[in-house]
Amino acid sequence: MLKQGSVAGLLIDPIVPPHIQQKATEIIKARLATLGVSEVKLFYRNRTSNVEPRPSSIEPSKIIDPKGQTFTDLGKTSQGTNVLLEKELLACDVRISLNMVTPHFASGFTGGPDILLPGASSIETISKNRSLMIKGVPDPGETGENAVLSDAFEAYNMAGRFYSLTLVPDGWGEIDSIFSGELEAAYREAVQKYLNVHSPRIDRRSDVVVVAAGKLLGMDLYHGVRVLSNAFRAVKKEGTMILVAECSKGIGDQGFLEFSRRFSEKRELVTELRHKFRLGSHVSLFLADALEKYRIQLVSVLPDLYTRDSFRLKPSRTASSAIQQSIRAEGKEAKILIVTRGDLTIPVVNPA
Repeated sequence: MLKQGSVAGLLIDPIVPPHIQQKATEIIKARLATLGVSEVKLFYRNRTSNVEPRPSSIEPSKIIDPKGQTFTDLGKTSQGTNVLLEKELLACDVRISLNMVTPHFASGFTGGPDILLPGASSIETISKNRSLMIKGVPDPGETGENAVLSDAFEAYNMAGRFYSLTLVPDGWGEIDSIFSGELEAAYREAVQKYLNVHSPRIDRRSDVVVVAAGKLLGMDLYHGVRVLSNAFRAVKKEGTMILVAECSKGIGDQGFLEFSRRFSEKRELVTELRHKFRLGSHVSLFLADALEKYRIQLVSVLPDLYTRDSFRLKPSRTASSAIQQSIRAEGKEAKILIVTRGDLTIPVVNPA
């Protein structure tokens, strides 16, 4: 892949722990220097979650702005997504990604082509890709293709190959495993490893499942509700899910609030989105789909007005009070499962 004097582009997902970013960047740059690379340009994926775009210890780099004007048009995918990717990154002789596998409500898992779509894409490209959720909400426990992921892989193939370092978190702020090589191959291996590490087996589905959104995703409702998908396999049909997300930074997205407030029925929302899709509405669609299947309670600091009237979630101030309410609804013999790392854990039922 390398020639003497080549320019390399390193695209980093800021969700990778800062100290791991620092160490990995040092190793990659040192290794590339021995192979004759003249310059390594650093690029950072843009994330809407409350994660620092880059550690202060890493030298200045380009944080990709999806609303900017620095994109190259590569054409359309078979799903009709116009692929506009970061121009300066594509111009590099060698492209490398540093990313991490985690569950994701839209694509199934991060750590693969999402480093480019949405990570290095224009807002137009991201919106079209996310609109594919109208075709169905994927299950994070499934490793097969879904519309959003397949579309992102098409965009990746149009961009040309990336060498990838794909990390599997251990759940304690460190790394369990590292897979390297061509991006898709590394991603497939990393997902299987992730499921081995973070998919505990349970005997049967529970009547009540308590899911903690975690410190990062639980900062706002827009990201917190996504965590529910990780536990869908653990709860009975029409059972109760209790989402524990502090939401100290509020709702998190105006579009999410607007569409959730305007449409009380999923079918009405789907009809609207087929004609007029907007980022943020895909999370409203996800939540509407979940509310058709389960009773959902929210433990947060949000005002009850937002929780109940705008999002149709039953509010509580503490997890214990939410559990007591759920027992009254499900019965005294209700089986309760508590998932303390709901942002990482995907519990699955043992096969009969």
